[in-house]
Amino acid sequence: MKGTNMCRRFSLDLDWNAVGREFEVDSDQIDTPSLPARTFRVEPHQQIGVIAADHAGERHLRGGYWSLVPSWNSSAKLDYPTYNARMESAAQKPTFRDSARHCRAIIPAAGYFEFKNNRPFYFHAPGNLPLAMAGLYSWWRPSTTSSWVLTATVMTCAAIDGPRKIHDRMPLLVPTDLRKQWLDPDIDGSGIILEIHNKGRVVSENLEYYEVAEPKADEDGPQCIHPIKNNAPLSLF
Repeated sequence: MKGTNMCRRFSLDLDWNAVGREFEVDSDQIDTPSLPARTFRVEPHQQIGVIAADHAGERHLRGGYWSLVPSWNSSAKLDYPTYNARMESAAQKPTFRDSARHCRAIIPAAGYFEFKNNRPFYFHAPGNLPLAMAGLYSWWRPSTTSSWVLTATVMTCAAIDGPRKIHDRMPLLVPTDLRKQWLDPDIDGSGIILEIHNKGRVVSENLEYYEVAEPKADEDGPQCIHPIKNNAPLSLF
């Protein structure tokens, strides 16, 4: 689980039908076969859940590849990581620009992991409600005869006080009252990213976090998010 970039790992300890209800996705718009099985440590290039809306306002929940591949790229492999997109530059970067304008998503998560001095910490919402991480998506295919693949990235912002003790970046969280605007493909997202950030601070400030054990290779299960007692002080420098 070691790593210095946010966000490289999060938990999908989720019931997809419950996620659909939380984010107002009709049951017939949940593409269950494409969604990943419950896991406590999903990583880039694996399958995640993606919530997006069409031009009629209908919301859809389906599985997507975690690392955005722009539709114009010839290969799924890029020379740089695209599992995260910085909110400060996403609207200007060629890779993310079109998605930031009209292809925005919510990436649901049970919680996410960050590190301080190689010690993992787990962040989650009070009551373990699913987090609404701001995301961008793009449909990509390797050739005109291939099937389209849904790809997505998690947007990040500067960490607020509290979480900043662990890492200087964190997911950009979408507040409940701005979910509709964020998902609306007819709204140019480059003009609302800052509003999402400012109002989402309240959600971020309410996050709970604690230290967890470093899992063994390929270990998965609820033990990945159980708090541990550690007498070693947390260095803030």
